[in-house]
Amino acid sequence: MADTRPGSAGRTDEKRVWQASGGRRLTLSFIFLILLPFYASIGPMLYQRISRSLVVDTIWLGLLGLAFTALMALILHELMNSVRTKIELGDSAVKVAVPAFRNGPVPLFRFNVREIPYTDIAGVDTRSEVYGGTLAPVLLQSTRLNLVNGDRLVLGYTDPNDPDSVFPYPEIGAAIAARAGKQVVDHGIVQRSIGKRVLGVTSAANENVPLDTAAIETINRSHARNVRTVVIGLAMLLVAGIGIDFATASRTTYAEFGAFGPRIDANVGTPPAKKR
Repeated sequence: MADTRPGSAGRTDEKRVWQASGGRRLTLSFIFLILLPFYASIGPMLYQRISRSLVVDTIWLGLLGLAFTALMALILHELMNSVRTKIELGDSAVKVAVPAFRNGPVPLFRFNVREIPYTDIAGVDTRSEVYGGTLAPVLLQSTRLNLVNGDRLVLGYTDPNDPDSVFPYPEIGAAIAARAGKQVVDHGIVQRSIGKRVLGVTSAANENVPLDTAAIETINRSHARNVRTVVIGLAMLLVAGIGIDFATASRTTYAEFGAFGPRIDANVGTPPAKKR
């Protein structure tokens, strides 16, 4: 967390540290461990359905497994970031342990751990980047350190509509720039493509092109519309899965026979024959 002691405001020689609190790390760890047994059981459940040639059940459980995998990866990503991410401003250098952003805001589980003297910082810049194209556009603001040797270190990404109070990267970048005696340069809003950057294609016509206010409003409306569509689609998928499960369930259940159903002989293991 940032240093909020009285008298620290306006001073550039105070040691400041940004790090996730213990409560945040404990909560994410608890959620991950609670969901882990359920996630681990999907594999055996899929094997049972495949071995019994239950095609419909296998498809629905496979879709559930994919969604569950994405959820677990997201929780693990947030947990790793909360445990490892730390930015510390010292007297003569800044110590950073941040995700290794190389191809957009999806660093997986790689981290940059460095100590950078303020004299090695050539500048600090920010830019708002639009990812996702027309399908699911997302606006994220990046904060980056430019070093004198030509290297660029992305501190992190912030959602302007939902900023993270634990890691306010624009504020952190401004504090680093003040220590280094530099100005923060804002490059506006540009269009980005994660897929093209992963494939190494950087010469696309719409890459790094500044966007105007009308384009941003269109992107925000498209994002809200697509998020609603995804939520409605997931809800319909859940309802359809439950309906199919009930429709294909076995008819010989305790719910059908109740307390008056056939009794199982414990010694033989088969129900006794009915008397005529």
